[in-house]
Amino acid sequence: MADPKEAFVTVCECRTFVRRAGAGRPVLFLHGAGGLPGWQPFLARLAERYDVLAPDHPGYGQSESQQWLEEVADLGQFYLEFLKAFDLTGVQVIGHSLGGWIALEMATRSTARIKSLTLMSSAGIRVKNLGPPDLFAMDPDELVRTLFHDKLLIEQQLNTPPTPEQLATITRNRVTSARLGWNPRLFNPKLRKWLRRIDVPTHIVWGDQDKIFVPAYATELQNEIPGAQVTIIPDTGHMLHIEKADAVADAVVAFAG
Repeated sequence: MADPKEAFVTVCECRTFVRRAGAGRPVLFLHGAGGLPGWQPFLARLAERYDVLAPDHPGYGQSESQQWLEEVADLGQFYLEFLKAFDLTGVQVIGHSLGGWIALEMATRSTARIKSLTLMSSAGIRVKNLGPPDLFAMDPDELVRTLFHDKLLIEQQLNTPPTPEQLATITRNRVTSARLGWNPRLFNPKLRKWLRRIDVPTHIVWGDQDKIFVPAYATELQNEIPGAQVTIIPDTGHMLHIEKADAVADAVVAFAG
């Protein structure tokens, strides 16, 4: 697995850490609330076919935070500026969980530089009586068991304690996620009414064992976004691109070409 190039760029006065690898049509990968710990096998698979950019969001990982960062919608606007700064067009935007929410905020504002959306176990809306559990109140072991479905992977995660540096990053990511998504929890009440504005092909990919956003969320998003398609990955939890990297990458490629 080839290592990506890593660099800091400044967008909207925010020093932003970006990983990049591959060649071909551009892909912007937007990570979830836990951050992006490294260049994962899922991204390596995509980089075999595409030019993949995977930033740390402002306030996450190695990227700076900014006073203008008050809500997830601000990240949506930031990434529209990010695409402009890199002069990227025809971009396939892929977002996982929080990243899917950011992708929705982007696409309801402008799709001028966006070719397609792939939403993986996406936050952003609320399905009545099926709200997500309070992730911010969970201890680390409970959180791992909620995020993943694969028992071997759960045990591997639980038996690999983070280093002090990793723990500091995890804590920073959780603080930013709580600030942006605590109340209301992991959705924007104003977002749903604008989903009809999304005018690019949209692929909704979900794990059938997701305990954070149950598969009913995939159906709800499909009903709200014109022409959206859904792929359900079997025997997979919320972290579907970690648990089933090859299956999810194959689904992404099959949709986007």
